[in-house]
Amino acid sequence: MTAALVIALGFVLAGAVATPAWIVAGLDAPPTPARLTGALLFKLGLVALGVAAVALGWWQRRLAAGAPGRDEAPGGASRTALIGLAGVMLVAGLLRLYRLDAGLWYDEIVAYVQYARMPFGRLVSTYTSESQHFLFNILAHAAVALLGESASAVRLPAALFGIGSVLALYLLARRVGSTQEALLAAALMTVSYHHIWFSQNARGYSGLLFFTLLSSWLLLRGLEGARLAPWLAYAAAAALGAYTHVTMLFVVAVQFAVAVVTVARRSDRSLAVSMLAAFGVAGLLTFQLYALVLPQFLGTIGQHTGVVDWKSPLWTVLELARGMRVGVAGGVAAVVGGVVFLAGLASFARRAPVLVALLVGPPTVGAALVLGMGHPLWPRFFFFAFGFVLLVVVRGMMVVGGAVGGLLTLPVSLRPRLGMAMAVGLIVLSAVSVPAAYAPKQDYQGALAFVEGAKEPGDAVVTVGLATFPYRSLFNVDWDTADSAEQLARIRSQARRTWVVYTIPLHLRFEHPDIMAVLERDFSVVRRFSGTLNGGVLVVCRADADGARPGREERL
Repeated sequence: MTAALVIALGFVLAGAVATPAWIVAGLDAPPTPARLTGALLFKLGLVALGVAAVALGWWQRRLAAGAPGRDEAPGGASRTALIGLAGVMLVAGLLRLYRLDAGLWYDEIVAYVQYARMPFGRLVSTYTSESQHFLFNILAHAAVALLGESASAVRLPAALFGIGSVLALYLLARRVGSTQEALLAAALMTVSYHHIWFSQNARGYSGLLFFTLLSSWLLLRGLEGARLAPWLAYAAAAALGAYTHVTMLFVVAVQFAVAVVTVARRSDRSLAVSMLAAFGVAGLLTFQLYALVLPQFLGTIGQHTGVVDWKSPLWTVLELARGMRVGVAGGVAAVVGGVVFLAGLASFARRAPVLVALLVGPPTVGAALVLGMGHPLWPRFFFFAFGFVLLVVVRGMMVVGGAVGGLLTLPVSLRPRLGMAMAVGLIVLSAVSVPAAYAPKQDYQGALAFVEGAKEPGDAVVTVGLATFPYRSLFNVDWDTADSAEQLARIRSQARRTWVVYTIPLHLRFEHPDIMAVLERDFSVVRRFSGTLNGGVLVVCRADADGARPGREERL
């Protein structure tokens, strides 16, 4: 009996025997109607996977009998290149594990408290908000169980995905370019402020980047032959990416379009069947991973903050520009960077158009769908394309370097070295901005320590807006909370002095304009605690009952 048949029988038997009630009971989760429906879908998915395993086993035997074409890979990397890659990976690991315990920001705290702390059965069967990045939260749950509750533990999966994405970028780069370009791109990612920031962000975005790069590499491998191994590896990477963040579906949709066009041009029936089987398996695996929560997911998707400005594409562009300010030396550098990027994009359009499609397609499709749903278009939604951007930039440096070398009439043999020198210069420039990534993303702890040290007997401390959940649920502080100007007024009437702590002023101004009006009229800002999150400043302000004004504002 073949392994595929054994797996198939196991799936079908499990799906036939297990009842929805048994499945939910095994999860030790409340048997809500949504969970029971999800368990029924999980049963059906097991049967479908069993049928798929039989079909895959049959197709594998057909391929073996027909002596399919080999999966050709690029020539092996030299010993020097492997040593260089090992050095890059070592540095990448050190930079992403260093100071992993810096202050958590709001989204990290929400995901940590609401999901990573859940018992495993409830974790995999609960979807109540977009903070549920399943694979990441499962890994964070495991890290916390093994290492104890800490910011370092909950961020460890993000750091490991970040390190892995450097290797995945190298592998993809070698498929579409030279080993030299692959090493330069990996090195540039290694010392990227933004990549380190997301690799130390307890969310699924570095995992999404990793699976985007890995699946793209496996897709290109699969397109070189009908062998099932790379195609099934692609299916697993695509499904795990989708289980990390649903944005992966935009990537898979474009990858499918790329695969269909490529296979159609080759008129290779075996390759076409293997490709369709891979995407079918990816779909089944994704369905199975989400089956338990699919009713909850469909009922929750699209629920989000109602801040109008955050739905504007112009706001997204401006936030991207603000986020790029670290390490950018003004408008001239931006113009030069644009020229380099366009040069690299044009080069790939001629030599590897698939990469251009994988870079441009998913963000375009994703932005259109997200905006069509009326959902905020967060800049972090585009982070999954970061690796492709770095590849294009490195290629652009090589192209521009060659062009400049031609203008300077340098010998042909020296022109590529000029491009390399430019790329190395960019890596050094990027490395200068790395220390800035290690500051707290939001300094809740700094504001907490300041207020606790400054308040006096008879004072009231109040949190409003997005400051309330972290202080109440993570730091377990017994401060008052106010959801309206009336509540704030009642607290003030009973206190000698009133301290108010809030964060993300844009959100507070939109969600609680009455509170913001009171703060601007009656309170003075005592201190601001800045962080690396754009707009995420923690503001501490105070009003005295006798009308006296607090001292001069301080910034930290």
